[in-house]
Parts: sequence; structure tokens; C-alpha cells
Amino acid sequence: MKKVFLVAALAAFVLTNVNAQEKYKPEAMTISTELNYSPGGDSDGGFTLPEYGAKIRLHLNENMAVRLKLGLNTNSTKTTTFTQNGEDEIEEYERATQTKFSIMPGFEYHFTKYERISPYVGGEIGLSTTMTKTKTDNSETDFKTESKRPGLGFGINVFTGVDVYLCKGLYLGFELGLGYDSTNTQRGSATTTSGSNTNEVKGNQADLTTNFGFQATPSLRVGWCF
Repeated sequence: MKKVFLVAALAAFVLTNVNAQEKYKPEAMTISTELNYSPGGDSDGGFTLPEYGAKIRLHLNENMAVRLKLGLNTNSTKTTTFTQNGEDEIEEYERATQTKFSIMPGFEYHFTKYERISPYVGGEIGLSTTMTKTKTDNSETDFKTESKRPGLGFGINVFTGVDVYLCKGLYLGFELGLGYDSTNTQRGSATTTSGSNTNEVKGNQADLTTNFGFQATPSLRVGWCF
């Protein structure tokens, strides 16, 4: 809670000094990057990368900037199942892994009425790829299975946000967007191996998932220019 009050106090200090003469906003052809801070998010209150991984902006001039969000996320879960077989206990292992890569370029138009406050509007569009793998094997047999399901996604988003510069090159921000995204997960394939015998079959299910709605970033964006 103290961290929230500290951030609020810093923002209030900036708002009372919006007419300062010093140059705080990035100059033309300046690059900026940022992290997200979630006071009410993770229990440790630490810094985390944005949803898409990393965000970089190139400020073309006072009003216009191009942005690029890149993401590379991998989640892996290993499950061990114990089955009693007489006096023996058989262990079966299953590992599920999902890897997602995304790239989303965009454009921002900034309003230059204030020196330290930079409200903006913009849009972005991008693609994502996913790969889901599941492997199982048994401690007592040589029977193994492996399945793969690739996916391809598309997204488009219009947004508005604000950057508040605490000092030259360092800012806080918030963003609200209206977006649409679609992910097509293919049938994939499953391979079973028993001894020297291998059999591969196609999956029997494909999924199409779509989302549309407002997206508010529930955190403060902390960024810097260089």
C-alpha cells in the first residue's frame, strides 16, 4: 500500500508542475522501452514484462511514434501419476509445454499541450504462433506418446493512453484499448512408440477462439528513453 501512495504522490507532483520549461519528452528519433508495475498484482509487487514480452518505441517527432511489441512465453507442467501394481508402484510421467511467440507493430499520435504529460491515441496489428506439446512415458514399459498442436493467431487493437514524465527520459503510463484477436489451433498429430514400432495419427479436433472487448492495463507502465 505504501508503494501505491508513493506512486500517487509522484504523479501529483508532476501534475502540479506541467508548465515547467525544461524539456522532458523524448526528442526526435529517440528510442524508449518499458516494464509494467502492478501494485495490486503479484504478491511480491515486483516488476514484470508486459503481456507481449517487451515494448519498444521510436519517437519520430513530438507527435508521432512507432511501436513494436514482441513476446516469447513458455509454460511447462510435469505431472507424475502413481499406480499400484501388486507390490510394485508404476510411475507415469506427462509433460505439457506451450510456447507462444507474438509480434505486434503499431503507431501512436501524441498530443503536445503539456510539457510533462503526453496523452496519445493509436492502433496496432500483429500475429502470434503457438505450439503445444504433450509427452508421456511409463517407468515400467517402453510405451511413449507425444502430441503436437500448432496454432496461428491474429490481433488488432485501437487504444488511448497517457505518459507522465517524472524527469527527463523517465515516465509512468496507463493504457486502455478496444481490441479483437483470433487464434486458430490446428488438429496436430500424435505419435506412439512401443519398442521399435512407431505410429503417427492426426488429431481429431481443431479450435478457433476469438475475443473482442476493452482491454485496460491493470498496472503502471514504467519506461525510460535513451
